Amino acid sequence: MSTRRREVGVIYVNYEDEEHLVESLLSLKETAVTLIGQVIVVDNASSTFDSQRINRLFPAIKFIKNRENVGFARANNQALIELETEYILFVNPDTRFTPGALERLVKILQEAPWVGAVGPLLSPKEGKWQVSFGHRVNLWGEFIQKFWRNIVYYRRLGRMRQPREVGWISAACLLARREALAAVEGFDERFFIYFEDIDLCYRLRQHGWRVMFCPAAKVYHWGGTSTSRQGVWSRYHYRRSQLYFYWKHNSPLAVVLLRLYLGLLIGWLKGRAFLGREENQEVISA
Repeated sequence: MSTRRREVGVIYVNYEDEEHLVESLLSLKETAVTLIGQVIVVDNASSTFDSQRINRLFPAIKFIKNRENVGFARANNQALIELETEYILFVNPDTRFTPGALERLVKILQEAPWVGAVGPLLSPKEGKWQVSFGHRVNLWGEFIQKFWRNIVYYRRLGRMRQPREVGWISAACLLARREALAAVEGFDERFFIYFEDIDLCYRLRQHGWRVMFCPAAKVYHWGGTSTSRQGVWSRYHYRRSQLYFYWKHNSPLAVVLLRLYLGLLIGWLKGRAFLGREENQEVISA
């Protein structure tokens, strides 16, 4: 497999996940060091973050340390303007690359100049898969994603080998072409966290770029290592971003229906809390 050297710039956004970050960096160093030209770690005001420890392992890394948590989209954009490489890898700290994974993603962008972004097959552990891609995101599309792809379809992912075009891929691990990112001006910073990757892929496709899923490239992704410790906060921002995404990309009727659904969900959660069936109720802004 032929690839040019050191043409990938890597961006990590870290929040309270230094241990996974070190493991992920080591896996990149072990499996794809000749492809990587630059690495930037943006820390979103973690309570503890030892950049010197990481620097001893990876002397060429650049750090951006924010005084507050500015969110996933804005942090990625902060690093994006610092990179000069042809391809940009957005990747979460809680990942581990398998041999050849990044090389296969790069190869797709090299051989298909119309592809703006490509993502790998994500796996939480051996023999398990995450549905890290999808198509249209609306009420029906989310129903299909939740009750078909996430429950039934994901079992087929491990048998897939050929790349396929999709509507969006997860920014837990997303390799994009610099030219394509420039066309859409990076992430929309009005998304604090969640849906910003789907929005990015939507806008890439609106500008004529294609988005691909590459199941032959496997990356382990544990998922939720930062947000799972902040359940209510995480769910609030999920719903907030969901509403903004619907307002931006769907019809006014879809926004009304989503608000109605969220209102019913809030009422149901409050009812369960009142009846004492659940100690922790979900807080959702509708």
